[in-house]
Amino acid sequence: MGYISGVAGLIIGSPLDVLKVRLQAQGDTSGVATRNRGAKNPSLSAMVQNEGIKSLFKGISSPIVGLAGLNSILFASYSASMRFLEAVAPPSSTTPPSSLYAAAGEALQPLSHVFAAGFVAGVACFLVSTPTELVKCRAQVIASRLDPTSSAAAQKAILSESGSWHVTKDVIRRFGLRGLYQGGWVTILRDAPGYGVYFLAYEGLKRGLDIPAGETGGINTWKLLFAGGVAGTLSWASIYPLDVIKTRLQTQPHLMSTDALRTLPTTATARIPTPSTSLLSKSNNEARGLVHQTSRQGHSKTLSSAPYKGMVDCAIRSYKSEGMSVFMRGATPALLRAFPVNAVTFFVYELVMAELQKIE
Repeated sequence: MGYISGVAGLIIGSPLDVLKVRLQAQGDTSGVATRNRGAKNPSLSAMVQNEGIKSLFKGISSPIVGLAGLNSILFASYSASMRFLEAVAPPSSTTPPSSLYAAAGEALQPLSHVFAAGFVAGVACFLVSTPTELVKCRAQVIASRLDPTSSAAAQKAILSESGSWHVTKDVIRRFGLRGLYQGGWVTILRDAPGYGVYFLAYEGLKRGLDIPAGETGGINTWKLLFAGGVAGTLSWASIYPLDVIKTRLQTQPHLMSTDALRTLPTTATARIPTPSTSLLSKSNNEARGLVHQTSRQGHSKTLSSAPYKGMVDCAIRSYKSEGMSVFMRGATPALLRAFPVNAVTFFVYELVMAELQKIE
């Protein structure tokens, strides 16, 4: 049931997630002429107009496949960390009955334990979240480089390379399994404090709303949904700049190939600003021209010739090129998506925990 509800949440939130990633990956294109209106000004309507309704669900296969493993690691690590902290520093016997992870009559652990356990769980999730995010983000960005005025053959070729499975195979072929963990450090820095805030906010709201342990019906349903939604929103807000940096590191054009386009005539492909345009031409002059065209569409005007050296370099160059606002680019769709998706996730978790307590 938890997996099904998680998939439902991913499907509901996918359009806003695709929009978020494309806004994050988009560089400063002010004053730059481009035929691809959807790439220059990403929006849900432009995505549908240029790429069809399927564009709203680009890259969704990756998180759906990784969802079971991710949630298993997340909640198992969290629960184990809470038990460890309870053994090391038992809560006071005068603490009121727990409304969340302890049965009625047991003592609550301090919220500092909750944050620490969420932090540890976020680190553990790195094993699944990094490759899942990398494949998802690249699949979402590749299609945004499509020029709707190009030939049907060219459009079909680039769209065929924007699927999650194709992206996964390409990464492994070119970089090996290590390639799936590009941007891993910034993912850890994002997830660890993010999940700390996630669980801290949820537990704090549950205590403040006085929800009895195992009670998921009636008014408590709405309280749980509210607590989960707010927790997810606060979590995303707390780490959003790091998410922007992660997306930009993982979707650099030099890391993304377009093999299918090599087989097309140059006249059909030269008009498409693809992630790896240097592969499309046969002469150095053509290559220089196409790389320049690509760089105008990337994260910055110099990205194709100078890849980011790491998260610090990415942050500095993004700031110098586009200002402080770059670190909140795409925040609106991200926060709008966070509330319903996390409300459902936590509520289903509560339902499962309540049933397990009844069985015990």
